[in-house]
Amino acid sequence: MVMCIVSVKGRLDVNVALNRPSYQPSTYIHFHNSLYARYANDGSNASDLRQGPCCAATNAETNPWWAVDLGVALYVWGVKFTNREECCGTYFFFRTDSVRTILNRYSVRCYHLAVAF
Repeated sequence: MVMCIVSVKGRLDVNVALNRPSYQPSTYIHFHNSLYARYANDGSNASDLRQGPCCAATNAETNPWWAVDLGVALYVWGVKFTNREECCGTYFFFRTDSVRTILNRYSVRCYHLAVAF
C-alpha cells in the first residue's frame, strides 16, 4: 500500500492528523529510502518519490493498513488520501469502495480520494 498525503479534517477545518503518531505493519524501502508511516501525515504536499521519500508504503501485505493516533476522540469532518504523483497509480492497493465503506462506518461525512492513474 502506498499513500503520499493523508489529511484528516476536524470541526475547525484543521488537519488534526498533522504530525500525529502514525503506524503501518511494515515499511517498504524504495531505492535506499524507508517509506515510513509518518510521511503520509507530515504536512508535506510532495507526492513524487523521485524527489526523495515523501510517501508511506508497506511491503507486500495481505491486509495492508495505515493508522494515525489523533490523541483524543474527535469529530472528523473529512479525510483526504493522495497517491503517488509520478507513477504507479494502481499501487493504491485498497479499493475505493472499501475506503468508502470504512469511512461511512465511522460516520465520516466528507472525504476525497485523489488517485493518479
